[in-house]
Amino acid sequence: MQIVFDAQPAAAKPLKDMTVERLRFALRRMAQQVNTARISFTDVNGPRGGVDKRAKIRLHLEAHGTVIVGATSSNWHAALEDALRRMVAKLVKTLSQAKRPRRQSMKALTQKSVAS
Repeated sequence: MQIVFDAQPAAAKPLKDMTVERLRFALRRMAQQVNTARISFTDVNGPRGGVDKRAKIRLHLEAHGTVIVGATSSNWHAALEDALRRMVAKLVKTLSQAKRPRRQSMKALTQKSVAS
């Protein structure tokens, strides 16, 4: 799994090592399903402060497309933790839906049994 870190404000750049470590820990069971993980931090309204620190995680999955989640908070750590929690929930849901067999209508089932 390749991890790409992108931080627009200079204040978020020191978080790189911790962010990569937290992402690897969060994906430890599902890492083989993920080709690339891209983490980006942005400060929505600049130096004015407030609830404007945004963490966005984009995962490119092996066979299931792309999963994108984001979170906004008043500090970088809280935004990252919230985004990681959402990412794991979304990834588990995506992978469990892919494993579940598609349901067939009763009409299709009865036509198959009549044809046999």
